[in-house]
Amino acid sequence: MSGVSFVCTVYNKEKFLPAVIDSIWRQVPDRPREFIFVDDGSRDRSVAVVREMTKDWPNCRIVEQANGGPSSSTNTGIGMATQTWLKLVGSDDVLAPYATRRLVGIAERTGAGGVFAKIGFYRDQAEIRFDEAAADATDPVVPADPVGEVIRYGVSGTSPTIFRTATVREAGGCDPDVFVEDFALALRVARLSPIARFDHVVTWGPAADETRIMVGQGHQAHHDFALALVHFLRAHPDMARRYGHLAFRRAAGRAWKYARRAAGLGWESRYPWLNLRAYLGAPFDPAASIARTMDVYALGEGPRAKPIIRVGAEKR
Repeated sequence: MSGVSFVCTVYNKEKFLPAVIDSIWRQVPDRPREFIFVDDGSRDRSVAVVREMTKDWPNCRIVEQANGGPSSSTNTGIGMATQTWLKLVGSDDVLAPYATRRLVGIAERTGAGGVFAKIGFYRDQAEIRFDEAAADATDPVVPADPVGEVIRYGVSGTSPTIFRTATVREAGGCDPDVFVEDFALALRVARLSPIARFDHVVTWGPAADETRIMVGQGHQAHHDFALALVHFLRAHPDMARRYGHLAFRRAAGRAWKYARRAAGLGWESRYPWLNLRAYLGAPFDPAASIARTMDVYALGEGPRAKPIIRVGAEKR
């Protein structure tokens, strides 16, 4: 039976880790397992919590590295993984006891290189509910166009996913020049392999955790969605020809929505016109057009408190 590498990246999550680690231990006990925890420069007691709770675990490794962000720490874990399946886990996300079993089963049955399920959000841990019968009764969908599917619907987090380790390695792992890891990794995997979507919540995360990027740094996540598209299209000209128009529509639509809601901009700004242009036709250079949408994420209250983190050349 094929095994699973659990990779949990950690950054200042000591209060969430006990429930997260307990949920990881409950996953697929009938399969070979290895556990890899990558601490990305935490300043709290996260490493101590991980060491204490896993001290008796077999096949468990704990790595401490200087802070480099989600893509950097995830790539560290990917580089250490030895099992067939790669189960990434955010350090504040609680997995359903059946999450890995169901996701691996879907991947094995469909031949998918990645399976993308859903995440729920709680304000009190008492709200967490998992329904194994519903999970087993829910059929996955295997899109005919994996890359188009990922661009249209995006990917929120890595905890509700499973990947074939070999496919992730072939894809090059996460884009090291994009801070947030999830969407760029999904694009890279979808270019190489079928994917499956599973419309069921397999993990829950805290809705009010300010250290969670989508909660405390939503502008970063939106920025990195666009940046991942820019890098992906420039790295793969065939993808730019096929998906450039779709990618520009998605990026321009997000930018205009953010401009209105978070930055207080209106029709005098460039963003509604970029959005209109995206719907009128395919741009000559979609990556350059998407790059023009990204400046908006430096505006508004969020980025004033937490400026955009840039970990590599933006290749505009």
